[in-house]
Amino acid sequence: MGLTSYFTCFAILAATVIGAWNDFNSLHPVLDPIYDTEELANIAPSTRVSLDYGLDNTMDPRSRVVVDIHANNPTVLLEAIGTVGNVSCTYNTVTITFSTAAAFNRALLEWPRADSRLYLITNHLENCDAKGERGIYRATALIWYDDSLTVTARTVKANFASMTNSMSVSFSNLGSPNDNGNITFDEPGINVASNFSLPRGMVIFSDQFFTGKVNYGSLSDAAVIRGHFDYDVPSSQLKSLWFDVDAAFFGDLGITFNLTAPLNNNNYEFNPGTFFPSEINVPGAFSLKPTLRWTVGADIGAVGPIYHSSNISLEILDGHAHIDFLNSSRSHATGWSPRLASSVNTREAATGHASPYINFSVELALEVLEGVFGVTGGVSSRPQFVNEFNLPQSHTRIRKADRMIWPRNVTCTNGFELQSAFNFSVSAYVTDWWQQTLYHTKIPIADECFPF
Repeated sequence: MGLTSYFTCFAILAATVIGAWNDFNSLHPVLDPIYDTEELANIAPSTRVSLDYGLDNTMDPRSRVVVDIHANNPTVLLEAIGTVGNVSCTYNTVTITFSTAAAFNRALLEWPRADSRLYLITNHLENCDAKGERGIYRATALIWYDDSLTVTARTVKANFASMTNSMSVSFSNLGSPNDNGNITFDEPGINVASNFSLPRGMVIFSDQFFTGKVNYGSLSDAAVIRGHFDYDVPSSQLKSLWFDVDAAFFGDLGITFNLTAPLNNNNYEFNPGTFFPSEINVPGAFSLKPTLRWTVGADIGAVGPIYHSSNISLEILDGHAHIDFLNSSRSHATGWSPRLASSVNTREAATGHASPYINFSVELALEVLEGVFGVTGGVSSRPQFVNEFNLPQSHTRIRKADRMIWPRNVTCTNGFELQSAFNFSVSAYVTDWWQQTLYHTKIPIADECFPF
């Protein structure tokens, strides 16, 4: 069979992607801006406490994590009190020294005297806690020293699970998600990115009578993640959980399919790599583990030999998905406008199909209260280059094989018809709960006849 080819171009594509990701290994307590440390009112215990975490002391919104807790007893956030001069701890005490008599007297007035209905929260700036952590202590007694403006609390170490009725957590959720424009990395959000290359000549699919070989391949992605969840501690139930994912990815892939015998419809997949950005972890409260996954796959089946190369270059700059873990009907996708260039080269054909695809996923695994509750979900996009070969019945290469795609009334009486289309879908899922297609489109590329 003679050499045939065509080329269809929808856009000129960028060759590279530049991205960055946050390293959340250095996440540490930062005082929420809602607290004015000059206000003596912060001395008064409250059951509502806001705990912020960031990568530096400037409270960069791109890396902000906010934990709002509803405590089961009144709580004092010591770092919010500017007149606390010193905090020191032993295994069963927390000693607080005030810098003014007014602050000492306010604490003497506001803090309970005769019972243990008080929590004290320290942070990593004192000698009470590990680096990057806050400490929670339940006071069982308070001893006041007027001459030194000091109070010593006899304490029992507590944690988020024991002191919290409910917890509300936001991940970089400052400002509105960018639903209409291209992604920029100065937006609030957890930034992640990865890239992979596939070496020329690498066999990624292999079967008895079939191989799929890479001619070239490079894959790059970037994503900005924001989210929020509400968790009820006594019932161990999520009340809400959602994420907004802004994604961009670039794919440049060429594969040669060599089928030497009839093959029933089959699916082949190859995983070129999985990228694990740093875990977002507030010790004792929750951890969030993002994962970026790539899959290169193909659907193939034919009644006879096929030697065919598919080449596709793809760019998506504006993918936006909202994933509501508890209510799939509230999940949706906007943007996802693909720009693509494609070409094929076919040396031998039989009635059938050879359709490569790329699957890119952003997965998020949430664990609450050190494993009391866990859930995993994400968003996945799948562009596929669909190629269907149709030969007149008299020219079917293997007449005795089961046909997967029956010949249509094609007009290519002295050749074969090649139909190509771009099939693109975006789906969201929560493992063991639900999976849903958020967006789907099919773009015809070509329907041409080639002579034998």
